[in-house]
Amino acid sequence: MLADLWPGLDLRHLAAFEAVARLRSFARAAQELGYTQPAVSQQVAALERIVGQRLVERSSGRAEARLTEAGERLLQHVEAFAVGLVGARVDLDRFGRGDAGTLSVGSFQSASARLVPRIFSRFRTERPDVEIELVESTTDLAALDEVRSGTLDFGFCLLPIDDNELETLTLVEDHFVLVVDRPVNIRSLHDVAQLPLIVYRTCRSMQSLTTYFEDRGCELDVVFRSDDNAAMKEMVRAGMGAAILPSLWLELGGNDGLELVSLEDLVPPRVIGIAWRRDRTLSAAQKAFLDVTAACYPAATPASSGITSSP
Repeated sequence: MLADLWPGLDLRHLAAFEAVARLRSFARAAQELGYTQPAVSQQVAALERIVGQRLVERSSGRAEARLTEAGERLLQHVEAFAVGLVGARVDLDRFGRGDAGTLSVGSFQSASARLVPRIFSRFRTERPDVEIELVESTTDLAALDEVRSGTLDFGFCLLPIDDNELETLTLVEDHFVLVVDRPVNIRSLHDVAQLPLIVYRTCRSMQSLTTYFEDRGCELDVVFRSDDNAAMKEMVRAGMGAAILPSLWLELGGNDGLELVSLEDLVPPRVIGIAWRRDRTLSAAQKAFLDVTAACYPAATPASSGITSSP
């Protein structure tokens, strides 16, 4: 669009014109710009041809260059344009340092509740002018699809994922916990499988866990499915059955009246990480976000106190 306004217009034309207008002299403008005086005159003459107006009065007897009325009008626009360019330079410099920009991050319940606050808080302290948008969904699948499509920059997800398009960073191991409304004696997978269970409906970790039980000859007695962690705990309180939930969620509290039995010695944990497109060139702010994320979770987070092992 800019090229259609005045074809052939060059920033050198405007720079020469602005210097002559400001210094009121072709000679002083040439000295400031590091050009010869004829070169400055040629630049201004070329600008006049492009805009179709005389911009500077030329007189060998006049000590100073004087703008025509057209030149004065153009100078106002050139000065405004220069201010805009200064702003653009500052903005791009800040963007290049990672001090400005926008990030979009996809997440799911447990990650939003336990990982996001620590990471976002630290990142905003270090990069207060970078805008972060959190896009939440029930599972990690929606976030991964949007990362692949480029709609999201990053997505918290369950690992491993078999996808050559995505690069991942492992953050935490999240052990499973059996949530019951009364004390139970759990010594084996069969003890868990015999209980009426409330489990996730669509979470990939539950699918893997179900397969893990079945591969060892244990078929789970599932009485209800839900993707709402709080609802699952309330169902346990109502006596509908026992729930298998991740320790990250249970660490948030609200467990009064419930017994929490660690399954750490019986089943593998789910692994939570963050993913982004492998072929994407990350901005400075995006690299800084990954650095902060890695610094917040240098190793797997252990299960918190309040979750006991079964005798």
